[in-house]
Amino acid sequence: MDTKALRQKILDLAIRGKLVPQDPNDEPASVLLERIRAEKQQMVKDGKLKPKDIKNDTIIFKGEDNLHYEKFPDGSVKCIEDEIPFELPQGWECERLSNIASFSGGKTPSTSKDEYWGDDYLWITSKDMKSKYIDSSQISLSEKGAKIMQIKAPDTLLLVTRSGILRHTLPVAILKKQATINQDIKAISLYDTSLAEFIYSFLKGTENHILPKYVKSGTTVENINFDEFKNIIIPVPPKSEQILIIEKINTLLSFIETIESDKTDLQVTLQLTKSKILDLAIRGKLVPQDPNDE
Repeated sequence: MDTKALRQKILDLAIRGKLVPQDPNDEPASVLLERIRAEKQQMVKDGKLKPKDIKNDTIIFKGEDNLHYEKFPDGSVKCIEDEIPFELPQGWECERLSNIASFSGGKTPSTSKDEYWGDDYLWITSKDMKSKYIDSSQISLSEKGAKIMQIKAPDTLLLVTRSGILRHTLPVAILKKQATINQDIKAISLYDTSLAEFIYSFLKGTENHILPKYVKSGTTVENINFDEFKNIIIPVPPKSEQILIIEKINTLLSFIETIESDKTDLQVTLQLTKSKILDLAIRGKLVPQDPNDE
């Protein structure tokens, strides 16, 4: 059984709205997106965002011809049907990642200053990005070191944007503890953190499309063209359906992990059995001896 392909199929069905049934009584995703827009406007009024932070926000909508259009701040409208990844179920909406998230980077504090390094704050590098959830790191910063960095909050999405590993996979994870990051990673801070799980699933489910489109080869290592990537269009399900989708994904992926574990145990058992058979054979203990043999 190709469990890697099975994982990809589960994610593909999930992000297309085909993994769990839709409920027409669910609050549509358009309401969630409108709340985010209103929250951003309020954050500007409260001084938590600057007007320039929302000046490029757009609104994606369906026209009377059932095609998707995008309205820009200057009032102009453009058909973007060719950018829509697939047909969405009723109640779902398309949204650019840049409209529902803010982005920030990281850096490496001076390695010659010992006072910057300690055990107070996680410092995430690409070496730590090996699982879905990040709650530990190989190296940590002191409080003094963290003060020169921007601390990322839990439920922030982390994306490796510079690494040789981008040739074959998209390293993305969900931060579970506040942390700092180095310069090879971008932080995607969602205005509604409940979207983190689904967007993670979308990015992993479409990595075979994202890698060739957004990854460019540098002089020494691959890089994600983040200025283009941040405008990627994300399908957004109703909030209650997101919960069901993530629960279903977790259940099915857990089942696959059990299959892989059983498969590994079986392979180990088979290898031990083969070794034992050969050992018995060369010791003359596999078949009975005949004293009448020449």
